[in-house]
Amino acid sequence: MAVFFPRDSVFGDFDRFFDAFASDVFTPTAPAASAGTGATGTVSRIRGGALGRLDLAETDSSYVIHADLPGVPKENVSVSVGEGNVLTIAGERQQNSETKDARRHIVERSYGRFERSVRLPEDADVDKVQAKMADGVLELSLPKMPPENKTRTITIQ
Repeated sequence: MAVFFPRDSVFGDFDRFFDAFASDVFTPTAPAASAGTGATGTVSRIRGGALGRLDLAETDSSYVIHADLPGVPKENVSVSVGEGNVLTIAGERQQNSETKDARRHIVERSYGRFERSVRLPEDADVDKVQAKMADGVLELSLPKMPPENKTRTITIQ
């Protein structure tokens, strides 16, 4: 006689563990066009599980980034722009000391350091980034630079 166990009850915890592990270790750095997020040539890297998930939207005059950082105070978040116009959001969510010694039955929330990097479009003005954080959501606003006039006049001699 075969015993039937519903897949969700037996393997759900294993699936969540391996999904979190795979997103930390095996997330490739790839162009956004192949990831289905647009044809801007965006390079994306995620470290630290579910923290730091973001949306990048474009308006006529700017780019707006929203990053979900639940339970992370703004003092524990850093934002930087490095070589190649790569924006990095990093931080740490610390475990509540009241529950460290508690006997837990389910642990799904993540703690620790996280980092999220994304390559910004070439016309994003990284010198004028504005950042604000409210209710666990970091909002970055990057104005667009005006297009360069690449046409030049050549004098005929």
